[in-house]
Parts: sequence; structure tokens; C-alpha cells
Amino acid sequence: MLAAPLQGVTDSVWRMAQHSVFGGVDAYYAPFMRVERGEVRRKDLRDVSPERNAGITLVPQILACQSDHALMMVEALKQMGYRHIDINLGCPFPPIALHRKGSGMLAFPDLTATLFQALATVQDVQYSVKMRLGWDRNDQWRDILPQLEIISPRHIAVHPRIGKQQYKGDLDMEQFEALLAASQWPVVYNGGLRSIQDIERTIQRYPTLAAVMVGSGLAANPGMFSPKATTDDYRRFHDLLVEGYTEQLNGGEAQLVRHLQDIWQTFLPGTDHKLFKAIRKSRTLDQYQNAAIAALNHVESALTQYATHVSS
Repeated sequence: MLAAPLQGVTDSVWRMAQHSVFGGVDAYYAPFMRVERGEVRRKDLRDVSPERNAGITLVPQILACQSDHALMMVEALKQMGYRHIDINLGCPFPPIALHRKGSGMLAFPDLTATLFQALATVQDVQYSVKMRLGWDRNDQWRDILPQLEIISPRHIAVHPRIGKQQYKGDLDMEQFEALLAASQWPVVYNGGLRSIQDIERTIQRYPTLAAVMVGSGLAANPGMFSPKATTDDYRRFHDLLVEGYTEQLNGGEAQLVRHLQDIWQTFLPGTDHKLFKAIRKSRTLDQYQNAAIAALNHVESALTQYATHVSS
């Protein structure tokens, strides 16, 4: 099982907590890193540092449309010891995609070819690609697939929507099946996997898949791959988040509380509305902790609500 990157959620603190308490993940894909003001963001480099990710298999991901920016990131990662790097051709958010990055690049095959050609010059590094079917058309993958020969990817992870859909609307399984049949590269499925049952159905339907990659489903329920997880396990997971962000964030208590509140936008979405509201209204760490503890005392109910919602 592969853990998909979720920007702002699946950072090193989250990854180490999930691995320590629940596990079941074969490799974690880090949220994309990028170049700003002529240098690789230091925050991104810290997040993928081997010291912060000890004991797990981590695949860093780069986001760039400019070859020099991509090479800058690859060289920095190579110096850290990474030999497998993921290329983001999937981010759907307009501030990214409208600058011809992420899924926005899929509408410009000349741009992706130039990027792949630059990356192929780096020795001793293998690439994988995370992509969508296209940016504004569901068949743009057909122009990209032949270009992959330039980098000979380990695999391509495909989310069967176009970028303009973001995370809304139906998954286009007809186009995904066409891509799967046409690809000479191993294909990983990503998208709409909210439960173990979803994963099992997908694997049964597409037995030639190289793997599945789970994102929002695992963020919602980090114990997805641990069927015997208890309420105490979810409390311990949360405690590790608080401990980790207390150490890493240097913006004081207010920043820590805001970040923890943001985690609950994806974590246990079946949480009772009143309990969730109390978390959102917290202004101090003590208030937050009291509200979070109350919510975590009802983990089983939250998970049942979530499972009922996603299966309906």
C-alpha cells in the first residue's frame, strides 16, 4: 500500500505518527517540494530530511515546469541520498495548475517533454510520475504516455479525473481503463479509495495494477490498514501529532492550535458536529486539548459515521 501526498497534512510528523501507531504502508509519498525565490524551499527540505523520516520508505515529490528548478530539487534530494523521486503532474489547484505546473502541464506536452529530457540527464536517479487524465480534457494523457520513455518511470500513479474537476465529479474509469491498457509502464491506481473494501474491489477489478495509492481515505482514518486499532491507538496517534508539531512549529501556541485544527479538516470526518465545532472554536492549547480528547473518546462512532457516508 502506498500513501499519497496531501499538501498540509501528510508531512513528516503525520507520517511518523501513522507509521508508529498503525503502519501498513509500504511507502509514503511526500507532499510536493518547489523552488521559490531561486532556491528550494527550506521547509520542504527539512520535511524530507532522513532524520525526520527514519525507519520509513519515503519518496519525495517535486513540482516544477522549469527544467532548472526541477534539476535544482533533484540534485538537493540526491545529496540527501534519495534515488527515487516522484514528479507531480497531478496537482489540480488553480494557483498551481494555471501556472502550467502539476496537472496544468498535461495540456502542454512540449513542456513535459522538455522537463523529462532535463531530468533524464541526472545519473543514478529513478523517477515515478503522479498524474491525472489531463487538465481540461480527459484524453490528454495520450500525448504524455509516449514521452515517459524519456525517463523510463518505475511506475505512473493515475487519478482518473481531469485537473479542472479538482476532487469533484465522477471518476472517469473508462479513460483510466484505456490508459491502463495502453501503458507499457506499471500503473498505480489513486482516487476515491475510502476503505479496505474499496481497495479490494479495485484490485479485483484491475488485477494488473502495480499497486494502489491512498490519500484522503488514509488521512481520514490513519488506522485504515490496522483493523484491530483501538480508541487508545487513535489517542496515541493524536498525542504524537501534538508532540511533533510542538517541537517543529516555532510560531507559538496560536500557530500550533491553528495547525492542529487544520488536521481535523481531514481527520475523522465522521466526528459529531458539536465536538468538531468545539475543536474549531478553541483559542488556547488547553481548550483545544479538551475538545480533541472529547472527540477522540468517540472514535468508534466517528469511524462508523464515516464508513456509512462513504459507502452510501
